[in-house]
Amino acid sequence: MIKRIISGFILIAYCAFLVKIMIFKDVPLIRIGSLMVNFGGSQTGPPNLVPFRTILAYLLGEKGLMIGAINLIGNIILLLPVGLFFAMLYSNTTWKKMLIPAAAAGFAIEGMQVVLQVGIFDIDDVILNGLGVMVGYWGFTILEKRLRSMSSKNVKLTSGLSLAVVFLFVACVAAIYRKGQLPVSFEPGVRDVQSDQLGQRKGGIAEDKDPCGGTGGLGKIVHIGNHAITIEKSDGLKEVIKLLAQTKIRNSAGALSEEDLKIGNRATIVTFESDRDGNKIAAAVLVCGTQN
Repeated sequence: MIKRIISGFILIAYCAFLVKIMIFKDVPLIRIGSLMVNFGGSQTGPPNLVPFRTILAYLLGEKGLMIGAINLIGNIILLLPVGLFFAMLYSNTTWKKMLIPAAAAGFAIEGMQVVLQVGIFDIDDVILNGLGVMVGYWGFTILEKRLRSMSSKNVKLTSGLSLAVVFLFVACVAAIYRKGQLPVSFEPGVRDVQSDQLGQRKGGIAEDKDPCGGTGGLGKIVHIGNHAITIEKSDGLKEVIKLLAQTKIRNSAGALSEEDLKIGNRATIVTFESDRDGNKIAAAVLVCGTQN
């Protein structure tokens, strides 16, 4: 009874965490050199109702191998605990019965994004989320069978080691998140970058400070088109970045408009995922340097 109560409490708490991360997109930015990528997902574009279309695009690297890997693996791993704790809560559940909550979890996440207008519906995300729930369930059943076959002493030892590994993993992730000392680091999400209270440094960029942190940005603006800019990177390659009405543009002095961008400006781009056509969309354009 106590085990079920604890499992139920943890499951509810974790579901609240998923709402924050997967529905309201409260996801940290990932910085790779001068490029910052937001994996919170795009809020624009048509829904995807064709199974495996997005998954196939990720597997083929059409949106970048790193973005594809993070989205595929992330959508599965984030739902693993749901299957794990659900199986602990209802230990007699079969894998066939488990398909119902697995599908329900995926549809609930995607449906809430549409209802709250914070994202677009993608059937492939439902598939990946459901797979994550099922993998968590199968992991629990395998572990439970192994524990039953062990002696009491070995069960305690295995349980202790498992808890220690989980604790160390969480501690390492938390340390990396706080310090950001790796070439690939994590920063506050795009809504913090867009904050008008930049001087408070609450995840934003303090006024009179170079938004690019002295890196020189992703590259130089070499062309300005209709709601799009072309960036020439340090390696000479050029990349077209789409600008939306909600794209935030700012420099160290504050907010700018699209008309304020000039050829020759160096900039860092905070991007959403690519749109359905493979074009990168800017969530924010940070013009490098300090302006008085």
